[in-house]
Amino acid sequence: MGILTKVIGSVLTGVGVIVFLYGTGTDPPLSFVWIVIGLLMISMGFSLVTAGRANPERKPPPPTVTEIRCDSKSCDFKEIRNFEKGDYILKPLTARCPKCESSMTIQGVYMVKEEEKEKTNV
Repeated sequence: MGILTKVIGSVLTGVGVIVFLYGTGTDPPLSFVWIVIGLLMISMGFSLVTAGRANPERKPPPPTVTEIRCDSKSCDFKEIRNFEKGDYILKPLTARCPKCESSMTIQGVYMVKEEEKEKTNV
């Protein structure tokens, strides 16, 4: 939004404050109407003043990985691959273990936390 919108919003907010204050000093039947009109003008003015503020860039979510292990007690095969839709913990897989030809199960689904780079002031 441009500067014109912010100026209009500021003026509308100022007029709304004046109308609101006028409503607090009038007779009771009309004071409610002036107060409500003043509050509406203030809220519309603030909306115009704050409209168009840039949202900070959102980082994409961290990558998610799936941990697959062999079901055999004697085999220690473990594979970590990218998460695929439909993966869940303890899901039996149709793929066989490449070491012992036993069945495999998904043992975990993890989000990989990326470590922030340290900022150094020189």
